[in-house]
Amino acid sequence: MNTVDGILLVDKPSGVTSFAVVKHVRQVLIQAYPDLSPRRGWGVRPAGGQKPPRFKCGHAGTLDPLATGLLIVLVGKGSRLASFLMGLDKTYAATIRFGGGTDTLDREGETICTAPVPDSPEKVSACLAGFRGETMQIPPVISALKKDGQPLYKLARSGQRVPEPDARPVTIHRLEITGSRWGVPAHDPVHEVDLEVACSSGTYIRSLARDLARAAGSEGHIQSLRRLTVGPFAVADAVSGVMEQEGESLVRALRPLSAALPQVPAVVLDEDEVTAVRMGRQPNADLLERLEGEPLAAGKAGRLFRMLDGTGDLVSVGKLDDETGEPRIAAVIPGQSEGSA
Repeated sequence: MNTVDGILLVDKPSGVTSFAVVKHVRQVLIQAYPDLSPRRGWGVRPAGGQKPPRFKCGHAGTLDPLATGLLIVLVGKGSRLASFLMGLDKTYAATIRFGGGTDTLDREGETICTAPVPDSPEKVSACLAGFRGETMQIPPVISALKKDGQPLYKLARSGQRVPEPDARPVTIHRLEITGSRWGVPAHDPVHEVDLEVACSSGTYIRSLARDLARAAGSEGHIQSLRRLTVGPFAVADAVSGVMEQEGESLVRALRPLSAALPQVPAVVLDEDEVTAVRMGRQPNADLLERLEGEPLAAGKAGRLFRMLDGTGDLVSVGKLDDETGEPRIAAVIPGQSEGSA
């Protein structure tokens, strides 16, 4: 096997980082298919010679170590599609515990503040409307956002004082309470609500927990978090037990690159057009008349389209030029003989 390419839907377990999942997937694939590794078959690279292609695995948006749920792993040439998948809307199931806030805004942090719990779940429910729609949100200090090129969580954990990031706009499309446990069990009472959240990319559910608890006159943090969907993809279709899976089973679970953006329209290219696009030649405007699927829409994501070859394989992702509206190449997927990533 010379190349393994595709997208892998993973149900990430709690207690491991997204990076660890991606690293495991890459390692077991190389173990199962050693010719994926550039260290084999290339010999010594001559001075000034071609750099061997590196087999890549990436992701389309991380999950906190505590969180479970859908993680999209991009395998081989699939790594070229990361930027098109990271901006998709997401849905989560979350549990907020009231009465104390932590430095990480979740149960794994140290308690840094306490406050009386709200009178009832109904008091929390009455605050939900203030968070629906477009709102400004301050991201957590313990996050992968960067300051001077360094992730904030690394700066904070090194003992440096890290100021809160600036607030930024996010959109919460749906926010509902789906359950609660209030003052039970009697011997060790907890006060929790379960939420389902549908939101834009870049929304921090840990920040939402902090802000919702404060709006209800309390403090709170995330007790559990599970990502249910990313764009058109659902955790119900994901691979579970990924850290115990071997390379052959993961390859069987791979989805083709052509399935990476099922929500955007597609056009089938003839052989000459495939060659031209892979050589970097911009498509003609009349190509847009051949698009099949949902029509192009306003907004960054809505201006994308897929270019497929006659067998249905992904050749390129195209976009409409912001100024002229002409079709342009946004990313090219190399052919089988052009490297793995």
